[in-house]
Amino acid sequence: KATLGICLGAQLMARILGAKVAPMGVKEIGFAPLTLTEAGMASPLRHLENVPVLHWHGDQFDIPPHAEHLAASAVCAHQAFALGKHLMGLQFHLEADPQKLEYWLVGHACELAAAKTDLQQLRNDAQKYGAVLQQAAEAVINEWLDKALAK
Repeated sequence: KATLGICLGAQLMARILGAKVAPMGVKEIGFAPLTLTEAGMASPLRHLENVPVLHWHGDQFDIPPHAEHLAASAVCAHQAFALGKHLMGLQFHLEADPQKLEYWLVGHACELAAAKTDLQQLRNDAQKYGAVLQQAAEAVINEWLDKALAK
């Protein structure tokens, strides 16, 4: 069955598939671009090339055995993996609605304060990148689903 794991979901998938999941020692919170691997450029993630995505995590997964490493960021070496056409794990938040970022800011106020996150920068970046990120996210998910559900 087609399974897409995002953030904790990707970490759980990686762990079940035999990979290590551990704290990075730093929080990666904010909008930043991905560096796509060759496999990432050949995957639906290619729609995210040069599009900053929302990162919001302090743990990272290793790439599971037999999975393809799809993306990295400046802070986190393992941002995405795929295993066949049915499983994809994303450390970043492709699904985040930039128009609802305030809910995240309120719900995670303690975490953001502890990480010394610049809230105004998060708001500004959500406004700046939100529309293009939503378009790219739709293209990624639609293409991935088309391939994952193809017979």
